[in-house]
Amino acid sequence: MHTRQLLAALAVVLVTATAGCGFITGQSALAFGASPATASDDAISETGYEELAVENSTVTRNFSAAGQTRQVEVTNQQARYERAVDLGPLGSQRAAVFVTFASPEVDVVGQTFNPIADMSTQEVLAQFESQYEGLRVGDRVQNRSVQTLGSQRTLQQFEGTAALSGTEVDVYVHATKFQHEGDYVVAVGVHPQRLDGETENVVALTEGLEHDGED
Repeated sequence: MHTRQLLAALAVVLVTATAGCGFITGQSALAFGASPATASDDAISETGYEELAVENSTVTRNFSAAGQTRQVEVTNQQARYERAVDLGPLGSQRAAVFVTFASPEVDVVGQTFNPIADMSTQEVLAQFESQYEGLRVGDRVQNRSVQTLGSQRTLQQFEGTAALSGTEVDVYVHATKFQHEGDYVVAVGVHPQRLDGETENVVALTEGLEHDGED
């Protein structure tokens, strides 16, 4: 999964209203930033995953306001975790992946915008399909309730397939999407179905999320 491609795919915020004086006069860009949503050290230690990267991406878009074109800057955050697993004939591969994405809610003259807000879980997962070695997400097979960041959230589980070393492998895809402290948070876990106990690792990482909000 290519982090920067995913950040760009999820980053477009549809702002069509005007903003404050500095924005309207062109003296400054209107900037919004998310805080990282990361797995806790305890959750990483418990599950055996490794943190690969926590990085941000700032996307600038031009919008019309008061007859002029001005800039809006949106900074999104993504964290990526992986675990090497034994896939038998395919050998050891880093095929267990957990990714979080945080995107700010944009507030312009009392109106709020964020593309993730109106996206279904399936639509969010569509952004991942071209990023995880031929991932294809199929039918939803289960919902479970998890406690994370102070509230009960729904973690959805889907069947799917992925191409690992040229071989099609059945995988499970887990996803949750919710709002927390001014940001929209998405967490996605992908792993081969043959791995016993890996679903519980995804649950532990999801329940161990940390996010301060309003960066």
